[in-house]
Amino acid sequence: MYKKISLTSKRNQVSRIIENDSSFILKTFNNYEDLKKELEILILLKQNGLTVPDVTDINDNSLILQDLGDNTLLDWYENEEKINSTDYEGILYKLCRWLKKYYAVTSAFYNQQYIVWDVNFRNFIIYKGEVYGIDFEQSRQGRIEEDAGKLAAYALTYDPQMTDWKKFFNGRFVNILASEFNVGAELILSEMEKEIRSIKERRKKEAK
Repeated sequence: MYKKISLTSKRNQVSRIIENDSSFILKTFNNYEDLKKELEILILLKQNGLTVPDVTDINDNSLILQDLGDNTLLDWYENEEKINSTDYEGILYKLCRWLKKYYAVTSAFYNQQYIVWDVNFRNFIIYKGEVYGIDFEQSRQGRIEEDAGKLAAYALTYDPQMTDWKKFFNGRFVNILASEFNVGAELILSEMEKEIRSIKERRKKEAK
């Protein structure tokens, strides 16, 4: 049996390939430089013990990656709201620990403060109870509070936006981010507001 299932991606073509009893992810890049960057960072992170998918092959403009399943951080988040959960800090601390290690490893390698930049909740997968990062082509020099502010902004603006549950979650999330990253909460909130404005502008353009 062979089956190809298209997965959500705004920048590239990503598919799950199912062959008999196994599956893998095929990620085809529109820009070869993006592939090189992603591959370099995936190898770097894997060598330093971070949870990322294994790279099993490279084919022209494509990476063949370990299939970690469908449970993204966004899926987890939406489910937590659906059940009105207040017991979610464990995953948030795991996410922060993953990010702190990412910042340390990439910043040492590139000799400058590096950030993920694209911290969309779809770019993290929860696999066997651990947080995995899966998308690094937009990683770049930056400030940690930029990533933290984006995370907080996304948490508020996934549909349905700005619910009471999301606002309460976000208050706890910002406090955890500030504490774990040793960054002032006011800096995170400032970046959050900037990102919320950017999200509104992007959605206006997409709606036209």
